[in-house]
Amino acid sequence: MNIWGRLLATIFILMSVTGYSQVSEEKLINEVESYRAVNNLLQTAAALNKLAFYYWENELYEKAIQSFEQSISLNKEIGNDNAIKAIYSNIGMIHSDLGQLETSLVFFRKSLMLSKKLNNKQDIGTNLINIGVALNSMDRAEEALQNLNEANAIASEISDKKLLRTSYGLLAEVHEKLGNSQESMNYFNLYATFEKQLQKEVIEKEQEESQRKVSEMKQVTQKAIHEKEQTAEKLEITEGSLKVSKKLNELRKIEIAKQKAEIKNQRLMIMISVIGLAFVFIVAMFILRSYQQKKKHNKALEIRNEAIRQQNEQIKEKNLKINQSINYAKNIQGALLPQQDSIKNIFPESFVFFSPRDVVSGDFYWFNQIEKNNTTYKIAAAVDCTGHGVPGAFMSMLGLSFLEEIVLDKKIVDPAEILESMHKMIKYALKQDTSGNMDGMDMTVCVYEEAKKCIYFAGAVNPLIYFQNNEMFIQKGNFFGIGGPMKDAKEINKLFETFTIDCNIPTTCYIFSDGFADQFGGDQGRKYFSKNFRKLLETIHEKPMDEQHNILDTELKKWHGEKYNRLDDVLVIGFKV
Repeated sequence: MNIWGRLLATIFILMSVTGYSQVSEEKLINEVESYRAVNNLLQTAAALNKLAFYYWENELYEKAIQSFEQSISLNKEIGNDNAIKAIYSNIGMIHSDLGQLETSLVFFRKSLMLSKKLNNKQDIGTNLINIGVALNSMDRAEEALQNLNEANAIASEISDKKLLRTSYGLLAEVHEKLGNSQESMNYFNLYATFEKQLQKEVIEKEQEESQRKVSEMKQVTQKAIHEKEQTAEKLEITEGSLKVSKKLNELRKIEIAKQKAEIKNQRLMIMISVIGLAFVFIVAMFILRSYQQKKKHNKALEIRNEAIRQQNEQIKEKNLKINQSINYAKNIQGALLPQQDSIKNIFPESFVFFSPRDVVSGDFYWFNQIEKNNTTYKIAAAVDCTGHGVPGAFMSMLGLSFLEEIVLDKKIVDPAEILESMHKMIKYALKQDTSGNMDGMDMTVCVYEEAKKCIYFAGAVNPLIYFQNNEMFIQKGNFFGIGGPMKDAKEINKLFETFTIDCNIPTTCYIFSDGFADQFGGDQGRKYFSKNFRKLLETIHEKPMDEQHNILDTELKKWHGEKYNRLDDVLVIGFKV
C-alpha cells in the first residue's frame, strides 16, 4: 500500500482499535456470551465488535473478520445500518492490511452504499478515498482518480479540512503516476497549504488552552489571598467576643443549675407519659395502615390479574390469526414454487434442498422448459431475496412473477438477459430511483440446451459449481446483485455476462443461496464458510440425488446442534445432465 493509504488506514485503526489490548480475550468472550444469554442483540453486536478490535490489534486477522461478520448478522436483524457501515469499512481495512486489495474493495463499496443510504457525507468521502487508495495500489489509476475527485468534491461541500488535505495529497500522487506533472504539483501545493493550516490550528488551540490554564491559576491564587485576609479579620473579632462570652457563660451556668434541679422531676414524669401515649398511638396507626394497604393491594392485584388475563386472551387470539395468515401465505408460496414431479420431468436426476428460516422464505427456486426456434431449453434458477420471513416472501413473489413474464411471455432464454430484465423490473416495481428502497436479490440462472449439450450460465453475486470426471469447477457470476443502486454505480457500470459450459461428458451442477455457508454453529460458534460447503459437495456429488438431499439436511442440523439458531433461509439445487 502507498504512503497515503497507510496513513489513512492508521488513522482508522487508531480511532477504532486503540485500548483493546488492555482487555483479555477471555473477558471479551464472556461479555459476548452474557449478552447473548439474555438475547440482547444490540449489546451482543457491540461486544462482538470489541472482540474483533482486540483480535485486529493483536494481528489475529481471521478471528477479527469472523467476529465482525457475526456482528453484521445481528445488526442486520435489528436494522442497525450505521453499525454495519462502519464494520464493512473495518473489514476492508483488515483485507487491505493483508494485501487482499480486491476483497477490501468489495467491503469499502458496501460501506459506501450504506453511507449513501444514510446520507452521511463525511463517511461517503472517507469510503471514496479508501476505494481510491486501493485502486491506486492496484495500478488502476484512472479509476482511483474518479473516486478521489468525487471525494474531494464532497470534502469541499462539507468544508472538512482534514478530508480535503488527504484527498489533495492522494490526487497529487495519482496525477504524478499518470504523468500529469503540473496537476500533481498544483494538488501538492494545495495539500501543503491545508497541512500548514491544520498545524497552525493545532498550535493555536494548544496556546489557547495554556492561556486558559494560566488565567484559572491566577484566579485561584487571588481567591486564596482574599480568603486569607478575611480569615485574619474574623479571628481578631472572635478573640474579643470570646472574653465577654466567657463571663456571661459563668453566670448562666449558675442560673441553669438552679432551674434544672427544680424541673428535673417534672420533666421525668411528663416524658414517661408522652412516651407511653406515643407508643400506643404508633401501634394503632401501624395496625390501621397495614389493614388499609393490604385491602388496597388485594383490590389492585385482583384488577391487574383480570387485565392480564384479558390481555393474554387478546394476544393468543392475535397470535392465532397471525400464525394462520403466515401458514396460509406458506401454502400460497408452496403452490407457486415448482412441484417435485414437474422438476423431475425437466431434470430427472435432481434435488432441491429448501429449508426456510421462518414459515415463509426469502429464497425461492424456479424450473421450466421452453421451446424457441425449434429448440428446447431447460431452465433452473436459485434466488436469494433481501431479508427472510414475510418481507423476503413478498420479494420472492415478485421474483416468481417476473421470471414467468420474462421467460414464458417474452421468450428470453439468455441467462444474462434474464438477469438484466429482472434487475430493471425490480427497480421499476419498487420505484428505487425515487423511493430510496435498497431491496433486491442475488440470483443464478442455468439454461441447458440439450441439442448442443451445453449449459449457459449467468450469476448475480452467487456462482455455479459443477463436476466433470470427479473434478470440481467454479464459474463465478458478476459481483453486483439484482435491484438496488450497486449495479448502476459508476465503478460497476457494465452488463451481466453469460458463460458457456460444455457438457459432452456427464456433468453434475449446483446452484444455491449463501444461506448454508453463512450458518453459525459447530464447537466454536463459527460460520460454516464456502470452502467447507464446497468440500461437502465434492464428497457427495457422485451419490444419488435423494441421498445428497438427505446428507445436506443432516449436516445442517448437526452444525446447528442444540446451541445455535438458524440465521438465514437455505437453498441448494443439484441436477445432472
